[in-house]
Amino acid sequence: MGGCLKADIKNWVQKQNKPRWLAIGIALLLLLLVYLLVFMPIGQLYSDVAEDIDKTEFSLRRYARIAAEKDYWLARIRTLREQGKTAEHFITRDTAALASADLQSRIKATVTGAGGELISTQVIPDHAEDQFIRIAVKVRLTCSTEILRQILHETESSQPILFVEDLNIRPIRLPGGTGRKGPKERLSVDFDVVGYMLVQGQDG
Repeated sequence: MGGCLKADIKNWVQKQNKPRWLAIGIALLLLLLVYLLVFMPIGQLYSDVAEDIDKTEFSLRRYARIAAEKDYWLARIRTLREQGKTAEHFITRDTAALASADLQSRIKATVTGAGGELISTQVIPDHAEDQFIRIAVKVRLTCSTEILRQILHETESSQPILFVEDLNIRPIRLPGGTGRKGPKERLSVDFDVVGYMLVQGQDG
């Protein structure tokens, strides 16, 4: 009989503990849900805000450095503008007609000196651009790739400053095949050479 009493008591205790463990489990589950739905998003939001703050502080430091160099760059711009007005950068002739003639002579010397064959030069009508007068000549020639590279380099690297514009290159088909003696390639080339004159009274 004593054994039956002990078994009854044990069953009663187990029945009493089940609601307690169930309550504890539900409480833990609620805590987990609160963490996932509230604290985790708040933590992620804080992390995102901190990252945005770091990026903003970096940008502010960068802009502060740029602002600190403002006076230097303004002075540099003024210097470059003054240098840009020096006579050596521009065609120095009394009239646009004389400037065009000089430009044609210079082109002819450059092409023939490099070994190219000058076909023609044609003066493009001059016109004003701000405080400058645009002087331009259209050039047609034949040459090899290496000679063309030399012509373009010499044209754009000397004084006064000249610019090559509207460059067109077409290969010339040579008769005779691969056994033909002479240049391996020939190009038909046309482009504009442009320079500038200062308007009278604007040379500083």
